[in-house]
Amino acid sequence: MEASFFKILFLLIFVYSVAPTVVVRLGHIGAVSRAPKGSGRVALTFDDGPDPLYTPQILDILRHYQVRACFFLVGSKARANPEITRQIVKAGHEIGSHGYAHKAAWLLGPRATSREIGEANLAIEELTGQKIRFCRPAWGLFNLFSIWYCRLMDLKVVLWTYMSWDWIKNATPESITRKVLGRIRDGAILVLHDSDSAPGAAKGSPSRVVEALPRILDGLKQRGLQVAPLEEIMALKKKSFFKKTLQQLWSFMDSIIRLLSGIRDMGDGKYSIWRIALRRYRGKDWLMPSGSVLKRGELFLELHLNNDRLLSLMDGNTPLERATIIAMREIRNGLPVLAEFLSSSEKYSKVNIILGITLLHRGLGRIGFTALDMKPGIIQTMIGLYERWLLAVFHPDGFKGLKSYRYKLSPKYVVMTKQELMQHLRQG
Repeated sequence: MEASFFKILFLLIFVYSVAPTVVVRLGHIGAVSRAPKGSGRVALTFDDGPDPLYTPQILDILRHYQVRACFFLVGSKARANPEITRQIVKAGHEIGSHGYAHKAAWLLGPRATSREIGEANLAIEELTGQKIRFCRPAWGLFNLFSIWYCRLMDLKVVLWTYMSWDWIKNATPESITRKVLGRIRDGAILVLHDSDSAPGAAKGSPSRVVEALPRILDGLKQRGLQVAPLEEIMALKKKSFFKKTLQQLWSFMDSIIRLLSGIRDMGDGKYSIWRIALRRYRGKDWLMPSGSVLKRGELFLELHLNNDRLLSLMDGNTPLERATIIAMREIRNGLPVLAEFLSSSEKYSKVNIILGITLLHRGLGRIGFTALDMKPGIIQTMIGLYERWLLAVFHPDGFKGLKSYRYKLSPKYVVMTKQELMQHLRQG
């Protein structure tokens, strides 16, 4: 009976304290421990302050290097050092909460947890007039309630990418600098300490941070890395997640649309630029610029670009102009493949007209296509909205980045006869 009691007690402690920390720290769920790669930015954070001896020295160094950091303040220390707390904000630095008394969440029940977080926020907000957005629990420890409470209070939990071990007894300015610069990578969130009053911190350890900090900042500059505020990093993280979600949504929608509409990859879908559908024309007889007529009931080839192929050739920072150049190159290189397909496929042998619709029609005339205006109406509007949405999802600046193109982004038919295709390839 006694053994069962201890097993249940251990299980409860594990579920309440240990498991949440493991999930957040190792699974990177519910907290930020690094910035997105590719931005050339790192974040600099300081824990356990403010301290009347060390924090002003650090502020002077940051002012000299014109660098903004985030100070995770202990609420009781902020109340004890109100002027230094205000100096941090006045200097343009960000502030976050590090708890009111720097207590480990593993040892706190739900009520004590809410007090530790809530009172810290209240103390710092009263002194600075700024709402707390970021928090970092003492020692990076969580309990089941603290995770829920941070989400309830709309607090963004920020951890770190790796430790510099600046607070231990044997740390030196050289060892701190070496540990930071030896492991620094694009997107890292650095943590240093501007106070030695937390349990376990060696007396005088922040003095080594003060000595190491200029070396670290010089080293970051030499490596081409910029120290950025957490606000910017969080915005990048949010944008990246939002954009990734939109892209996944588009991919799902696109696959459903292709399945329902009979659009299929031509050849190997991974490497071919073309997606196609065999259609039977249902409108009035349509005179093509070449003199050919697309008659009612006649088969034609509906041509689509393989967006998955295009995306594999770009990254999230490719501007629209560059994307258009890449698409044009792929279309030009794909014309011989299209001609061979039409010549060798019995099913498509009767096709004479090749027809597509696109926003990116500029320049297609140089490779044999003719752009024709679409008749204004619901079809043109819906196609235009869909293709603009598609461009915005994959444009690096989203919908905002397409504003300068809004008058040019009008969907048009692009047409070519099989005879024109063969003639263009012979001339080319």
